[in-house]
This record gives sequence, structure tokens and C-alpha cells, in this order.
Amino acid sequence: MKSLHLLSLCLSLVICQQFARTQNVYSKQDEKTGLYGFVDTDDKYIVKPVYKEVDFNFGNKPGLSKVINNYDKTGFVNESGKEVVPCKYDEASSFENGFTVVKIKTGDYEFKYGLMDSTGKEVIPLKYGRMEYYPKDKVIVVGETNISDVGLADLTGKILIPLQYEFWSKTVSKGLWPVGKNNICGVVNLKNDIVVPFIYEMIESYSDETDLAAAKKDGKYGFIDRTGKVVISFDYDDGWPSGPYIVAP
Repeated sequence: MKSLHLLSLCLSLVICQQFARTQNVYSKQDEKTGLYGFVDTDDKYIVKPVYKEVDFNFGNKPGLSKVINNYDKTGFVNESGKEVVPCKYDEASSFENGFTVVKIKTGDYEFKYGLMDSTGKEVIPLKYGRMEYYPKDKVIVVGETNISDVGLADLTGKILIPLQYEFWSKTVSKGLWPVGKNNICGVVNLKNDIVVPFIYEMIESYSDETDLAAAKKDGKYGFIDRTGKVVISFDYDDGWPSGPYIVAP
């Protein structure tokens, strides 16, 4: 037991030391230009102020941090403030579970989207007109354009479900994805097998806690389970899960 405690203590010290090293570099705003650069512990610039924005989490977490340059282009810097992903993207979010969606503008209202990993590598090139990343589910929704049908891909870009649906749930719950086409909705699994038939006007995301989804039929709401069985009849004007509870006003 003593050896395990000692190992745990050593690991904690290593982690603390690694985190402390990220605190040796800080972002700082230049008073004259209003731009941000990076300074050392002596408050001397090691990276000149060239950024309009720096991720507020810089220095508080390991890994890459988002920056935006004076031309409104987004890139990423490492813990030393070095730009390791060039500022070439029109938009990118912060990393979640090791990935982030990046995009470049290709027209007045058109973009191409791709997926970047925590090393700065584009694991999925910028080729889709729509992309939504679901970190919890480890999948992405993709579409050829921002108004075309969508499908589902894994984090390597492998298509799990072909691009064929007009409507879709914002989460995949335990392998089930409510989707719709031709104004009717059903539920498919990650093999695109139909689990719940396409007979509903709408189906919301499944609740992981209740294993139920709100559905709409003939203008009224009810709840179905993961097999499609009606658990709460379609008698309500609205309905949604809330934690372990069901709300049906």
C-alpha cells in the first residue's frame, strides 16, 4: 500500500510540475495597439503582440489554445505561445475531448468544414458544407452543403450513416439517432438500421436517464422507449425529458 501511495504522489508531482510549466508564459495585451502577445515571468515579450484574441484558458490547461490574428483568421498556439497551427481558418472552437471543428469561408454565406485533433492535424479535411461535432457521442454530423441532407461519420471521417436525412437529433444516445426525411421521423442505429419506424411528425433526442424520447403524432406529444413502444400516450401539447423526470404540460 505504501508503494502505491508513493507512486500516486510521484504522479501528482509530475502533473503539477507540467502544469506549473504552462504558467511560465502568459498572454498580455499591449496598451498601445490593443493586441495580445506572450510574455515570460519577467514580463518580457517572447512573442510580439499580433493577436486580437487569445483563448482565455491559455496557461490554465495543457495543449493548444486558440488565437485570432489582426486579419480575423484563427490558428492555435502551444503552451509556449508558439503558433503551431497557422492563422488560416475563419472560425474554430476550443478543443473538446481532443477535437475541434474548423472552417474556411468559400462564399458570401458558404463555408467548408473539417475536423482537427489536439496535435493540430486535420483528421478530416475541409470538404464538407456542414459539420456538427458531438463530443460526448464521438461522432460528427456531415453534409455536402449547409442545406443538403446529412449523415453521420466517426472521428476518422468514416461514414457511418449515408447523407440522406433532412432532420436530425442533436445527440446520439446509446447508439440511437432520431432522424427524419420527407416530413416524417424515425430512429436509426449506427448501422442505419431502422429501430423506430418513420411514422412520427417529430422525435426529440433520447434521454440517457429515462431512456425515453418525446415524439409528436397527429399534433400531440407522447413518449416512446428505445424499441419504439409508446410509454406515454399522445395526449399532450408539448413534452420533454428533464433529468430523471418527464415534463408533459
